[in-house]
Amino acid sequence: MAGTISLRPSDANQSVRRTQGTHMSMQVQHVNMNLSGKTFLVTGAASGIGLATTRILLSAGANVAACDRDALDSIELGDGDGTLLRLRADISRKADIDASVEFCLQTFDKIDGLLHFAAILDTHQLDELTPEIWDTVMNVNLRGTFLLVQSVAPIMRKQLAGRIVLTASDSARMGSLVSGPAYAASKGGVIALTKTFALGLGKFNITCNAVCPGLTMTGMSSGWSSDLIQGVSNRTPLGRLAQPEEIASVAVFLASDSASFMTGEVVEVNGGIHFD
Repeated sequence: MAGTISLRPSDANQSVRRTQGTHMSMQVQHVNMNLSGKTFLVTGAASGIGLATTRILLSAGANVAACDRDALDSIELGDGDGTLLRLRADISRKADIDASVEFCLQTFDKIDGLLHFAAILDTHQLDELTPEIWDTVMNVNLRGTFLLVQSVAPIMRKQLAGRIVLTASDSARMGSLVSGPAYAASKGGVIALTKTFALGLGKFNITCNAVCPGLTMTGMSSGWSSDLIQGVSNRTPLGRLAQPEEIASVAVFLASDSASFMTGEVVEVNGGIHFD
């Protein structure tokens, strides 16, 4: 029976609430990778790629601890048998991360995978960028990534199994005149962490990969001009921007047993605007 649990890390005694799920949209029902009974922690789950990933996992029968600093009311249950645990947390704060991971472990007794999408986009260019803005971007995008993996890794080591999926960006590969230096540098750091974690955790049967999305139609890109979006579309061989579900489907694959022999990879999902 599908259900939800809503918790805030700052209140360990909050009551548990379970509700019957509703029918999912057809666009995510094609994903079925034998995820029934598995448990995943998903950050940035309130919107965009994180929300799309959460919906796919739930529809495939997985248990999901959905974590975001914003309200998670947009997540609905589908036809799968998974349970949804809603967690409010700021991933730049170690206390919030550790509490979220602990709630997930207490609820489901295991964490099979971490899918980390929470991030902030910053477009300040070199002459506009202040040390304070730089630190804010790094605290969320890079420090938060490190803290999350540091928190879940001991659990996965004990299990002798785990899947970690991080989120890079084309701006780290190509540079960018749209997103600023702080964002590009933070995502470059994520790529370095992906490879380093893969090397260090592989002996415990833990994989670590990253998706590297091109411009995707999410709230992060909603403020960009139609001229910019059209220009990117024109330079993309597939002639359009990505939908969140198209990035999420690749992330779910990387978190599944189908990707059991992939680690340290940064997978481009960008419609062909850049490839190695």
